Amino acid sequence: MEKLGILIFLPVFLWALETVNLLKDHSFEKDSEVWVTSAGSKWAGIGEDSAIVNRHDSQSSYDGSFSASGDTRITPAWVGMGGFDSAMVVQSFANKKIEDLDSLIWSQKVVWKNDSRALTGLFVIGLFLDASSENWFQWGYSFESPDFDFGIIDRWQRVSSDMPDDTLWKEYARDLQKDLAASHDFQIPVDSFLLLNWGFWGSATFWYGQKVYWDDIRLMGYADYDVGVKEILSGDSLEAGTPYQPVARIKNFGSENADSFLVIAEIKDGASLIYVDTLPWSLDSDTEDTVTFADFDPPFTGPYNLTVRTFAEPDECDEDDELSKEIGHSSVSEVTLPDGLSLEVRSIASPLQVSYSLPYGESGTLTLYDATGRRVERMEVSHSGNTEFVDLASGTYFIKLEADGISVVEKAVVLR
Repeated sequence: MEKLGILIFLPVFLWALETVNLLKDHSFEKDSEVWVTSAGSKWAGIGEDSAIVNRHDSQSSYDGSFSASGDTRITPAWVGMGGFDSAMVVQSFANKKIEDLDSLIWSQKVVWKNDSRALTGLFVIGLFLDASSENWFQWGYSFESPDFDFGIIDRWQRVSSDMPDDTLWKEYARDLQKDLAASHDFQIPVDSFLLLNWGFWGSATFWYGQKVYWDDIRLMGYADYDVGVKEILSGDSLEAGTPYQPVARIKNFGSENADSFLVIAEIKDGASLIYVDTLPWSLDSDTEDTVTFADFDPPFTGPYNLTVRTFAEPDECDEDDELSKEIGHSSVSEVTLPDGLSLEVRSIASPLQVSYSLPYGESGTLTLYDATGRRVERMEVSHSGNTEFVDLASGTYFIKLEADGISVVEKAVVLR
């Protein structure tokens, strides 16, 4: 009875977790090594490959700048002898089983070879299950024309026999638990995920092939190790001179405890990193926590870009590792300035020359901040006039003029 209880409890425990995308670089945007490409041919064990496969193809994409692609349109020199040519993109897993999988969503488009007759082709999205067994290549979703039947596809499900030559992206989705439950033990290992394009010799004259693009692939499932950022809780409004404290909600999406990882907050002004705070953290499995970072003293009212990210090893999902948002507002644009309040920066050289004007003979303050928000110099001013900030190093600065609760900020770059 004790063993039976464990077997019943495990699937319930997994399904109580949130699913994550188990594929890394699923939109093919990074120059990562998680995808492996291969091309091969077969004719009685002999053949010269002509297929083209790309891990990052810039010619077309569904979501972002790149897609993966396999091209079997080029007719091999040995076509009259029979055989096939293949292009494949593969990503491997560690310690994954069928019970860890939930659903598969992907997008693809097809470009047919320009031939005088209706083409027959086959391309597959599938899983390598249990690489140690003879039937490791045993599950996939095949796309082929209605009159086509290829012997190996008895292990695959035909998803679509409607393959128009419209070169449009189409999205597909499958329930893996439903598709695999009837014929597979949930304890079978899942070794790899594959994208496969095949070209075929159809006669002594015709070669049937296509170019297939794949993008935005989401193999949703349950991770053993995965921490990520769920939400940035701190607001998006700030005021120069008033501290802003980044706050975020993080979660351990995995079924195993995360004993040691980093949570990092960064704030950028354009491309310049002007704030960073890194905190060590730990989380039990399937738990959340709130992280509060050190104060950021904004030298002006923005905009800035705040990014919160987690860094853990191992980590099975990159997709939830970071969130970003723009923070800041322009009080100058939201407030009608009194007549006579103005600030002008007239030079980018050192000394930095500034002219100012205050309304109705009022007095105020003129403050110089560096790019990190540190106050460099402050002076009392009144009426109107000119001043200089001398001996400044090259860099970005902010000059703030305040009077009677109203302020105006100008940005300056000093080049020496």
